[in-house]
Amino acid sequence: MKVILVLMTSCLLLGTALAQQRKGMGVIYGTVVSQTGQPGQRMNLYAELLDATGQFPTTQSNDHGEYRFENLPVGRYRVLAEDHDAGYSPEVLDDDDSRAFVEISDRHPEAEFRVVLPPKAGFLEIKLTNRKTGAPISWMGVSLARSEKPEHSFLSSTCKSNEVILVPPDKNLVVHVLAEGFREWDESVGAGKTIFVPSGTRLVLDVRLNPIP
Repeated sequence: MKVILVLMTSCLLLGTALAQQRKGMGVIYGTVVSQTGQPGQRMNLYAELLDATGQFPTTQSNDHGEYRFENLPVGRYRVLAEDHDAGYSPEVLDDDDSRAFVEISDRHPEAEFRVVLPPKAGFLEIKLTNRKTGAPISWMGVSLARSEKPEHSFLSSTCKSNEVILVPPDKNLVVHVLAEGFREWDESVGAGKTIFVPSGTRLVLDVRLNPIP
């Protein structure tokens, strides 16, 4: 009798735990399309829970542009596409971009959402060399800001000099380039070098740095 009671209690606790786990979970599904309505094939997507930080769920669209997120906590989400090689990155969206969001709740745990891809980013390539020797420099520090807000960098990182950087398209930007053991690029000292990269195009900068004595 005690064994049966223990088993019944265990089953009850397990059922309660599973019910609690299922409660508050939802699904977001839909399609990804380009600006011209073409399906976004094999796009990497993630569901950004608003007012939250940390790792967000990821998935990938299929050949028809269809995607699906499951087991999401209830809340408001933005579904963002990221494909560096294709020119899509949430990091280069405008600060004031009013991206649409989708909401799931206990009453409406499933929501359909159409993701419209933004215009492709611009591609910035920096060919970095030692001005005195002509030797390539492997690593660089790059910061980018909008011309109207030069004091507020939206990107500042250290990366390999052969890495292609995605930048907001069709915008007047200022860039600073430097490297350890070298002076900052002559053309970016002070206010920064002004650049403009149309959507989907590539700008190559020939940057030569003077070594610090």
